[in-house]
Amino acid sequence: MAEKGGSKLSALWKNEDWLAVWIGFLIIVIVLAFYTWKVVDLKKITVPSFKWATGGQIESRADKWIQLTDTLIKDAEAKGEVGAVNRLQALKEAITKKDRKAIAEAAGKVERIGGLIGELGKEIGGHARAVPGKVFAGENISKFVIIGIAYLIIATIGLKFLGGVPLGKFIVGFPIVFFLAWLSRFMAGNALPTDWGIEYVIFALAIGLLISNTVGVPEWLMPAVRTEYYIKSGLVILGAGVLFFEILQAGALGIIQALLVVFVVWYFCFWFARKLGVDDDFAAILSSGVAICGVSAAIATCGAIEGDKKKLS
Repeated sequence: MAEKGGSKLSALWKNEDWLAVWIGFLIIVIVLAFYTWKVVDLKKITVPSFKWATGGQIESRADKWIQLTDTLIKDAEAKGEVGAVNRLQALKEAITKKDRKAIAEAAGKVERIGGLIGELGKEIGGHARAVPGKVFAGENISKFVIIGIAYLIIATIGLKFLGGVPLGKFIVGFPIVFFLAWLSRFMAGNALPTDWGIEYVIFALAIGLLISNTVGVPEWLMPAVRTEYYIKSGLVILGAGVLFFEILQAGALGIIQALLVVFVVWYFCFWFARKLGVDDDFAAILSSGVAICGVSAAIATCGAIEGDKKKLS
């Protein structure tokens, strides 16, 4: 009995599923500590930028942007919105001259109008400001390096508990895997795949297939190619981070409400699914999905209400 109990207990840190959970909790605790003791201002932290567009891509979109701008100018003139007309005219002139800096400045002013006009300004400005050199700027690269080092440390600690992994080879191979991940983000950050809605996951998959079906994965790199470990820990971190600032904004009452929503919605959905004849495994999946959506909505609502109260005060 003692051996069985010990084996079940050891599974809490010798199982990839549980390790992913502990990694997520560790990151949450670190972020909470940084936020509570004001080590850094989390709201001022920005993620690395991967968006870039060549001059040729900007020029190739000029005719389309001018047509859209003309349509919006006519609508604004019909409504008597003189300010919007002037800003759109300035944007049109900048696009016609193919002056990328002027396009970015004019688009920024148009974006502040809001509505459909603002959306066009946001799209044009986003492309105009996405100079390829910014991706390779020292400040941007340093953010990427910091993220890589932080995850390497956390992942190495997790694998130490997991056991059976040559940590030396993992540490050597990890930068290669991380660089390939960065490469897929860089490729997906171009204006063309961005416009088509092609995510970086597609490029990562393509790079992996290319390597495995041509040169193959070297033996020394295999300890660092831990697909499930990355996916599981990544999902936990993503889930923890999606509404993290909303949770902080909502406060204790928002967190209590979120917990109540999870338990009530999950158990009700599970009971209802079983009444409909759904098996336990599928019922649990359905219940988890509905409960997660419910807690997301609850936290987001609390955060929005709290934010409105602060604005009014």
